[in-house]
Amino acid sequence: MGTTISEQTVRFLTAEWAEAARVHVDGGPGEDVVAAKQESYWEWIADTRAACSQAWALGVREADGTTSYLRLAWQDGKCAEGTVIAPGEPVEADFVLVGSVETWRRFYAGELNLQRAVVDRKLALERGDTLIFFRSIFFFVESLAALQQVPTSFG
Repeated sequence: MGTTISEQTVRFLTAEWAEAARVHVDGGPGEDVVAAKQESYWEWIADTRAACSQAWALGVREADGTTSYLRLAWQDGKCAEGTVIAPGEPVEADFVLVGSVETWRRFYAGELNLQRAVVDRKLALERGDTLIFFRSIFFFVESLAALQQVPTSFG
């Protein structure tokens, strides 16, 4: 797991950021993260990931209600595509989760417990089968943790 990635800071919700997000999520956790949890946990994550062929849309809702999305498309366990969807554009995804701009700022500041952010609906599942989503919640949370490693600016 883990991939060597350029650590250049990229602007939030740009095509460059979406590609950096895809690379980080596809690369998975670093060795330090893997070493901190049981091997059986990572085996479960690997099995769940291998079966993943779906798309996630992670929404950023502005104060005026407009929402942009990061769409991550998975194919046979690989994060194959990362794109930004502008407000008003169609969102094709199996699972759509949305948080406020402030939630995403706190996410990148490392101020959120990622599991709690989903359970407490800071990142709210707005579309998708809840049971199927929560069956793979730990894989999703580990993917969020990898996404959190993208050096991101909000300027």
